[in-house]
Formats: sequence, C-alpha cells, structure tokens
Amino acid sequence: MGYPTRPDQIRILGGVARALARLEAAGYRLIVVTNQSAIARGLMTEDDLNRFHQALDEQLDLLGARLDAYYTCPHLPDASEAARAELAVACDCRKPKPGLILRAAHDLDIDLGSSWVVGDSWRDIAAGQAAGVRTIKLPALPEHGQPRPADVAPPTAEAADLGAAADFILSHRKVQTEPPAEDRQDATADAADADGGEAAPPASPAQDEQEQDEEEEENEPAAGAHAPSAETTAPVSAATEPAPAPPKPAVSLKPAPPPPAPRLSCARCGQDIPDSEQTSGARGEAGGLMLCPECRARHPQAGEDRIPDDVAGLLRSMLLELRRLGRVQRTSSLTFLRLMAYVVQAAAIFCGLIVALVSQDQAMFIQIAILLQLIVVTLLVLERNS
Repeated sequence: MGYPTRPDQIRILGGVARALARLEAAGYRLIVVTNQSAIARGLMTEDDLNRFHQALDEQLDLLGARLDAYYTCPHLPDASEAARAELAVACDCRKPKPGLILRAAHDLDIDLGSSWVVGDSWRDIAAGQAAGVRTIKLPALPEHGQPRPADVAPPTAEAADLGAAADFILSHRKVQTEPPAEDRQDATADAADADGGEAAPPASPAQDEQEQDEEEEENEPAAGAHAPSAETTAPVSAATEPAPAPPKPAVSLKPAPPPPAPRLSCARCGQDIPDSEQTSGARGEAGGLMLCPECRARHPQAGEDRIPDDVAGLLRSMLLELRRLGRVQRTSSLTFLRLMAYVVQAAAIFCGLIVALVSQDQAMFIQIAILLQLIVVTLLVLERNS
C-alpha cells in the first residue's frame, strides 16, 4: 500500500498468526525490524506509528499470536525528500545496515547465531547477513521484485511463502547440548578468574551497501527470528551458494523465557473459551474445530453439511474483518468539531431565516448565512477525516 499510516489499513495475511504462534512455542522471540521513512517524510508521526503497532498487536491477539518488540528506523538519507530536517541523516539503523538487529540482540540478549531474518526485499537479507544472522528470502510482489544485487550474498534459503519459511526454521533449529563434565569444570574455573568482567557488545560489521530509496519497500518489515505464516506444503529451496558463517555473538546470552500458556478461542465466533468451560467439558471439538458451548450446539451433526477443517483460518479472517469494519463505522457521540458545526449551523439558520426577514439589509445577512453554511461543511469534513 506504499506508506500505510492508519490502523484500518492493516491486513494480516492468512496463516501469519499461526506461524507466529508456532515459532513462539518453539522458544523464538519475534522481533519486527522495519524502515519507517514515512516519519521523516512527514506522512506520520512517532505517535501515529505507535498507534499503528498497537492496532497490529490487537489484531494479532485476536488470532492467538503476539510480537515481542518493534525496532524502527525513522530516518531518510535524502534531505531533499525529508520533511523533517532532524531526521535527514545517514544512520546506522536503516536497512540494509544491521543497526536495528544488533540493537535488538543487545537489548534482549538474543543469540544471533541461532536467529533468522525473514524478509521479501534484498535489503532485509543484506541487513541479516551484516549482523551474522541466517536469512530466508520470500518472493516480493511482482511490482516490487528485483534481482539480487551483486554485493548481496545468496540467502540461507528461499521460501515460497511465510508458512514454508516457518517450517524451514523449525526443521533447522539448533539444539544446544550439555558440554562434558571436564569442560564444565574448566568453564567454572575460567568464570572464577574473570572477576566479574562483562563481555563486549558485538561490533557493527562494516558494510558499504548502496542506499536505494525504494519507496514501495519501506513498510514491508523483516522480522528477526520471525517467519509469519501457516502450516503449508509450499516448497522451500536452499540457496545455491552457501551463506557466510555467522560470527559467534559476543554478548552474554540468557535463555528465552518460556512461552505463555496457549489460549483457546472459538473457531466460529472468535471469543475466548473460559478456563471453567475447559475444565467442565462444556466446550469441545466438532468437525475438527474447537467451539464454545453455543457454537457447538449450532454446529451440524455428523453426516450433515459442516464447515470443512481448512476453512477455520478463513472464518477467523472474516471475523477479524467484520470487527475492523465495526471499529471504522463506530462514531463518537459528540466531538468538538461536530459541536462547533452545530453551533455555526444554528447561527446560519438564525441569520438566513430570522434576521434577514426583519432586517433592511437582507442581502448582507443572506451572504453571512451562506458563509456560515460553508464553515459548517468544512467542520463536518474535518470531523469525518479525523
């Protein structure tokens, strides 16, 4: 959509939430790293972006998924296109530079060697490679597709869609093994001699990437260790050339926190199923779908026409779209602009119908009434857009 700036422009692709939940259950942290030069261009503010991300979190929550953090770059190197001069800088965080990924790894104690960057643009892949992270390239839209630049190495793999990328990540997950007893003793002795020294943060690799201001790619983020999509049979192909081996991270790493307990929601109405109904057995499966008691009672019995199992994701998407339309169509009771419009409308009626009939200079009051009526229309348009 170019530069989406409003929450009602969000569209979550089918299967994205399911793949996010699978990766989270496997212990991955899901981080969004994205260029947002729309801020530097004056198309949105930092507060607008925060509201946009909050709305995205709410929609993902309806689908049973969540993200851990957002890391964004608001800068734009080309000062001629930047509406905010303070953001027209050549920074280290704008992809294809790895600044956002390295910052997330430092803040959240992420093991870069066990992480992935998934994106549909070559700047995503270049940023992941510069940070020493394995990468998966997704196909871009036809109007955004470009051949791989000569200075970007082939990705670790290419996936036909986001679900296939999630399958590839889970099938290539690194398993940590416990070192032998003598190695553990040596590590304990080394730790005692270290006298509390702290590991240095990872240095940002030098990368002379040519900055290409591709506007259509600005708001298509790459996700660190995040491969959104549903389970699918779409093929995944390994890269024809091996990607450079990721460097060993220099930060001290902590194990990822255990994932939260999964929430059950009705596949038809989308409402959460309370714990009491889960333990009492009031809810249950029907036709392969987890349903609340009310929807289960209305579900067709065996032998009747019933909803196919593979339509569950479509039903959830329909529910999400209906709720979004409800939010768009919901109007406030009385806003300030609408109140002003009502006051001015009353003044226009007073001048045009009452004062003009008793005044000697009727033409002047009729002109005032017309001007006030134009102000009313302007206020109502502003209120609608806001």
